[in-house]
Amino acid sequence: MPHRFLAVVILVCLFSFTGARAEPWRQVPGVLHVQTRFDGTGRYDLDQLVALARARGIEILIPSDHDYQAMEYGVPPFRNLIKKRERRDSVIGIGPEKFLANIARVNAGQKDVLVIPGVQSSPFYYWSGIPFRDDFTANNYRKELLVVGLGKAADYRNLPVLHGPLSTEYTIRLLPRVLVLLGVFVLSFYLIAQRGAMHYLGIGVAVVSAGLALNHHPFQSSLFDPYHGDQGVRPHQALIDYVNQRGGLVFWLHPESNFGANGEKLGPVRLQTPHYVDDLINTVDYTGFEAIYGDTVRMTDPGKQWDRILNQYCRGERAHPVWGFSGADFHGDRRGEVIDEYQTIFLLKEKTSESVLDALKKGRYYAVRKSPPGRIVLDTFSVSTTKTDATAIMGETLTAAGVTVIRGRVSDPNGGKYRVRLRLIRGGEVFQEMEGDLPIAFDFHDTEPRQGMTYYRLAASGGGRRILSNPIFVRKP
Repeated sequence: MPHRFLAVVILVCLFSFTGARAEPWRQVPGVLHVQTRFDGTGRYDLDQLVALARARGIEILIPSDHDYQAMEYGVPPFRNLIKKRERRDSVIGIGPEKFLANIARVNAGQKDVLVIPGVQSSPFYYWSGIPFRDDFTANNYRKELLVVGLGKAADYRNLPVLHGPLSTEYTIRLLPRVLVLLGVFVLSFYLIAQRGAMHYLGIGVAVVSAGLALNHHPFQSSLFDPYHGDQGVRPHQALIDYVNQRGGLVFWLHPESNFGANGEKLGPVRLQTPHYVDDLINTVDYTGFEAIYGDTVRMTDPGKQWDRILNQYCRGERAHPVWGFSGADFHGDRRGEVIDEYQTIFLLKEKTSESVLDALKKGRYYAVRKSPPGRIVLDTFSVSTTKTDATAIMGETLTAAGVTVIRGRVSDPNGGKYRVRLRLIRGGEVFQEMEGDLPIAFDFHDTEPRQGMTYYRLAASGGGRRILSNPIFVRKP
């Protein structure tokens, strides 16, 4: 008996000690979608950006230099041989080894701001119109994705984008076409051995077949080309699949950007990229999207595309939910631009690359737009039920019966008392709405009987400031 009593005491002490040391979630501010001087699109180099972030209290920085910046137009039928190409600096062009080494150097030299590798990718565009005319247009060049967390140089070099370096990614799929052309080239020597017109025909067949074999070589960086019209979401899904296979994360960028929708002139070429919100519904297995950025975003309104996607997940029609983040698109060269206006607030227990990537993957963060002198803070946001002690936070799923209880608190860290409007959205519809001066705490009970899965997410705005939470899922037996 004494031994049993002693064992119980030891176990109680161990559990008490463990509980006392359990780390709570800490809100860590980060900035995503930042351009640096590495590819020439940003004003500052990475060291300067880290200094700017540190001065503003930002602890996580995810740059988004372009993976590859190239555009070309070729003469048929040898479009890959006889062509005009325009190329700018990029991660692949300069060297992904240098890109990753620079990030590693910056992280090793300081601990205040953690830098996670990310690149901005435009995997596809297509031509319309006629060269040297006003209608000559590169369509969908600004339909872009953010790739985060790839750690190997080869993973960047082999990204499936147009006009990239030689790659063996699609060699097996492209080889049959080349073998047919090489077969024709070999057979042409039979004609060349003949006399008269057949001899000259054989020479022509040899030249054309050899040229086409070189033009359609099996080491292309993409299965697509810009000469056969819109290919829908297939090129972008190919990039999503590629990154997933290598352990990275993919996010859609600015799907309602008016910068591309209104069109812009780049020399003799017009760039045109209409809004592409429906592409987020038609692609799968990406991690999330830019939910707050410097344009009017409507797809996050109740019942719009984001809610349609989340309900697809709840019905089992989609394998993974989709998370929203705030994107800065910071270049440092625009009037009044500050690095911390658009923030993503991570819930972390430790500030490491692995923890940040895990939070990004699992939706433990919320999106913020800041307006001087501060920002709205989502102090707490959780869901529980009356029949269990279990609690779920953003990105998690609570499986339990009973009445669902949604709790939260919104405040201004500077003690601001301005008016804020809160909307709690359940399954795509506004479940509760309230308005008042900060700070605001809420405790809502969802008594509606239901089965299956739904979700709750929160939107708040006031004084030019915004927050947008990621969803918490609830599954009722």
